Amino acid sequence: MLARLVTVLGLLLLLPSFAVCGSSSEVVLLHSESAPTKWTKSFGSGLEKGLGSVAEIHQEYLGQEDMDEDDFDTVFQQLLQTHRSPLAVVTDGRIAFAFARKYGQDLFPDTSVVFCSIPRPAPYILSSCENCTGLPVEHSMQPIVDLIFSLRPETQTVVGIADGTTQGKKRMEAVTKAMRPYMERAQLIFPGHETGDDAGLDLEYLGTVLSSVPNRSVTLLLGFSEDRKGNPILDDEMATVLKTRTASPTFVLDDAFMGTGVVGGLMVSGKAVGQDAARLVKRILKGENVQEMLPQPVHSELILDGKALARFGITAPDEASIVNKAETVAEAENAIPTNAAGWGIGLIMCAGLFFLFRRYKP
Repeated sequence: MLARLVTVLGLLLLLPSFAVCGSSSEVVLLHSESAPTKWTKSFGSGLEKGLGSVAEIHQEYLGQEDMDEDDFDTVFQQLLQTHRSPLAVVTDGRIAFAFARKYGQDLFPDTSVVFCSIPRPAPYILSSCENCTGLPVEHSMQPIVDLIFSLRPETQTVVGIADGTTQGKKRMEAVTKAMRPYMERAQLIFPGHETGDDAGLDLEYLGTVLSSVPNRSVTLLLGFSEDRKGNPILDDEMATVLKTRTASPTFVLDDAFMGTGVVGGLMVSGKAVGQDAARLVKRILKGENVQEMLPQPVHSELILDGKALARFGITAPDEASIVNKAETVAEAENAIPTNAAGWGIGLIMCAGLFFLFRRYKP
């Protein structure tokens, strides 16, 4: 009898442990992509490292900008059948945050949402999302432009690459303002957004621009998520164009395209954003009130590509983090085909861009 009593008491003592093990210990990470990319992998790695043993990560890839309401309703129905009650939801990008706001109460009722990889949302959006906080991306263009002229003081032209989105237009305006101290020594142009050349960019035209930037010029990639017709541009497509057509030092705002030949710059790192998101999640799990957690902007890091530095003869400052280090200085690759037909086509394309560059020469 005594032995049975001890056994029953032991089982009762174990019940709380079973309850804990059976409860959800997941953090759901929603991506604004249809499939994994270099950025999403880096982001997920940072989040996983930051959370450690606190929670497991369940990642969902929602889709691209061209998906309509029916597509997202389908994704919602699929998640409705498989979702669990997570500890928190982390959103990566605009689509993911919009999805969480629209379907969150049905999928993850009363669960805290941490938004990432987007500019600071409008106040009315934040006020309507009671359980939201996040890490807004706020690029300061003046330090980025200053860095360009610090690393390449001989620069005579800055070629800005941007799409026609609201964010793209804001970034072009910010770069124009940041260039004012340098306008006596250099010019700034935005192919596809200039008078007489205002139809926007597509991948073919972008490739022509990248491979035709003249000497003593640099390219500043401000973001290119859609072409002139509004079609979404996949990261893989953009990476291919950068890798095969870049002929000048190209500065970027995040590390999604590192390894494609871009120089880098003052950028947002996917891994660092993931780690910062993990710190927010931990604070939430400790009981901190999400409504009192003001969004904290992500800070940029100076990250440069060693092989690109060697290719363009650029010396990195001491404070820079160097990735893809070059063992030896390789000869600069020619971004334009060297066969006769390729040269002919390239020269025709360059001629048009030559007049564009001369047109805005100070």
